[in-house]
Amino acid sequence: MKRSRILILVLAVIIVMTAISCDLISSTVESMFDGGFVLPPEIASNTIDFEITSVGTGMRGYDNFPSITLYVSPRIKDTDTVITGLVQADFFDVIDDNGEARPIEVNPPKEIAIEGTKQADIVFVIDTTGSMYTYLDTMVAKAQDFADTLAASNIDYRIGYVTFGDDIRKAAHERLAPTSNVDTFKTEIDYLTSYGGADGPENQIDAIDYARAAATETSSNPAGSFQNDMSFTYRIDAAKIFILITDIDYHVPGETYSDVLYYYPSGVANTVSEEIAKLNGSGVNCYVVAPTDIDGYQRLADETDGKYYPSGSDFDAILLEIGNEITFLYDYQITFMTNDFTESKVHTLRLAVHTSVGDAEATATYTSPSVVNYDRAMEIYERGLQE
Repeated sequence: MKRSRILILVLAVIIVMTAISCDLISSTVESMFDGGFVLPPEIASNTIDFEITSVGTGMRGYDNFPSITLYVSPRIKDTDTVITGLVQADFFDVIDDNGEARPIEVNPPKEIAIEGTKQADIVFVIDTTGSMYTYLDTMVAKAQDFADTLAASNIDYRIGYVTFGDDIRKAAHERLAPTSNVDTFKTEIDYLTSYGGADGPENQIDAIDYARAAATETSSNPAGSFQNDMSFTYRIDAAKIFILITDIDYHVPGETYSDVLYYYPSGVANTVSEEIAKLNGSGVNCYVVAPTDIDGYQRLADETDGKYYPSGSDFDAILLEIGNEITFLYDYQITFMTNDFTESKVHTLRLAVHTSVGDAEATATYTSPSVVNYDRAMEIYERGLQE
């Protein structure tokens, strides 16, 4: 009987302690987001500035939802320098406003050769054939706005463009090597008009290669004979961004029927696979705005760490997203999947980091899309869990 009483007493104590622990955990989680949460000493740090500089949910809010990207910048306070070399294990899982830990994927920032100098060399590769008539004027206007946005940022940028049809076009104003003069870019690109392109496929891949190739690299490109008169050179430490804009298929090596032979009797030089390898070797990220029903464009973007957008997408939104990615190239990118698909909901997130000079946390808010395609969101969510 005595043992039974002792056992009952022990069980009662366990139940009470469990209830108290649950209450404490619950109140802690609740207080995280009501302004009452205080980091323990091992997390709170006076040596680090840790900021979530932006939260991305994808173009127009919903294309990549429920994938959420946090752009974060842990810096040493005394020197205002970015803490480099952090890996996934140095970041704690994101805590969402339900108190749940969301697993993360970490992409490191682009290295900065000289602290405080963030460089980007950007080239538009533009289809200026007749079928682009209704799109070209809008594209040019948005590209000019994009240049103004870059000029107002803290990025040391240069911007230029290449145009193409069956040939890589070389008349006055049809090419501009990367320049830091925003007015020059805006003036030159404003001259563009659409013409030609009767046979359908165009010379997108060689146009990309023309923009990529060094002045002395002529053998890989049929346009090499005029490569040297306008060299597209790039700075060693700059992020190199190409933005391909087209509405049609591309020529491939070995064609014997196309108009491209008028310009280049030996035909086009590069396959998509070959150009992907060259872009990666040159450190170029290729963003692609092109039709969805043509093999190769998605690969061109994905396999060079760019992004693919279907033709007809909101070009303003595309450039806004690309501009944000360029701006935050030098931040760590923390990606996670939210399991809350509620539309137009304001979320608060918490992220902590561990470094050799101290630990810190940051919080941020974002609003979920006003319209959620639940089937697509679930597909992205499930795919993310499997990766």
